Amino acid sequence: MKILIFLFSLISFSSIACSCMGYDIEEAFKDYPVVFSGTVETIDTIKVKEDGWLEYSKLKAVTLVVDRSYKGMTAERIKVTTRMDSAACGFPFEENVKYVVFAIPDDNGLHVGSCGPTIHMKKREEYYEMERLRVINFLSKQIDT
Repeated sequence: MKILIFLFSLISFSSIACSCMGYDIEEAFKDYPVVFSGTVETIDTIKVKEDGWLEYSKLKAVTLVVDRSYKGMTAERIKVTTRMDSAACGFPFEENVKYVVFAIPDDNGLHVGSCGPTIHMKKREEYYEMERLRVINFLSKQIDT
């Protein structure tokens, strides 16, 4: 039994599967302290130590050029972090693509996960379009901060 507990403790947090519950866009807008739209300029990889874990995890550090702030910030550029892959709730950012970003503060600055309303602004796949329009329509009614 002790061996199993030890082996489990060596497993990286990023290997734990992501499970999303969905969200209400109005509640999400109230709950997330930073909401903006911007285009990804760069994506880098950083190492961070997880509390309670024996090893470091890798995160994506994503720099975006902000074109509109809806809530909580006024910077021209902002860096957010996300997990390396979607299985660990990482958001699949791509360079030179515009997103609406919902971010929360953490030990590394601002964090974005795949379970929130962060959304690709130009993606038009059928399964994605209704969600994209719901977020964009809601935000079009919000006042800049």
